[in-house]
Amino acid sequence: MSSHVAHQTAERAGKRSVSLAQSLIKEVEERTGKNGFSSVVAEALEEWLAAQKLREVVAADRRAFGPVSAEARRQAEQEW
Repeated sequence: MSSHVAHQTAERAGKRSVSLAQSLIKEVEERTGKNGFSSVVAEALEEWLAAQKLREVVAADRRAFGPVSAEARRQAEQEW
């Protein structure tokens, strides 16, 4: 996760205008209320950023070392 979540210090919020499907807005607000909407969006963006960063690490590893061999996969699956 990004550093601003891990530090637990209040960071000043910024505003952005986004367009979302009405059905998505309705479903989120049914679960969170109008006041929880920003928190849900922030959490979703944090998860998206974490996934993007992980993809970047995996891509860099593949460039440096090549793909994972079938034997290494089998060994990892056995140990898992």
